[in-house]
Amino acid sequence: MTMPIRATSTDILAMAERLLEPGHHTARVVSVSDDGSAVEVEVAGARHTATVAVGCLVRPMPQDVVLLFTNVEQVFIVTVLERTAHNGGMVGLPGARNMSIEGETITIAARQRLSLRADSIDLQTKLLAVLADKGTWIGKLYTLIADRVLCSARLQEVSAEQLTVKAVERVAVIERIDTLQTETQAIRVTGIASEMAHSKVIAVSEDLRLDGKRVTVA
Repeated sequence: MTMPIRATSTDILAMAERLLEPGHHTARVVSVSDDGSAVEVEVAGARHTATVAVGCLVRPMPQDVVLLFTNVEQVFIVTVLERTAHNGGMVGLPGARNMSIEGETITIAARQRLSLRADSIDLQTKLLAVLADKGTWIGKLYTLIADRVLCSARLQEVSAEQLTVKAVERVAVIERIDTLQTETQAIRVTGIASEMAHSKVIAVSEDLRLDGKRVTVA
């Protein structure tokens, strides 16, 4: 008398995993976990669960051809051999671990665009040089703290809805022409206001008024 044996898909997958011999194998990636540490691969029609090795810095993607190393206990993805999809690659440690790059000289070259995204970016250096044809800073708050700030430009334009300048001492040197155009101007000096010029012309369309206890015109 024979008894039928029923095997589920899980049992068949487990049997296929046990049949994977130790050594190196090539496989195709079926799916990747969110953190990139666990990958489901397919070898000769059978699917296996593999762990991404720490040395595999290029994160596998579905449809990638990878190199496996199998021992008695576990299956590792050593490296990515081929990528048929036209997607870009990602370099990172599996399991969202921290990564550091150290060297005497490190160069990052991008032909079209370089993007840095992080909640916080810290730059610590003795000398920082930024060379660009055009530059744009966009943010809600921009703070610059320095012992001395030098700004040199052939043409400088400042546009703001409200502009406030505070200083203990202020010296403005205009070699040629200083032009101010405004609707209303109010100047309040708590101490002494002194103004010297070779010639000065005050032209008003309606009224000119001088208020004070003593007004002297010499």
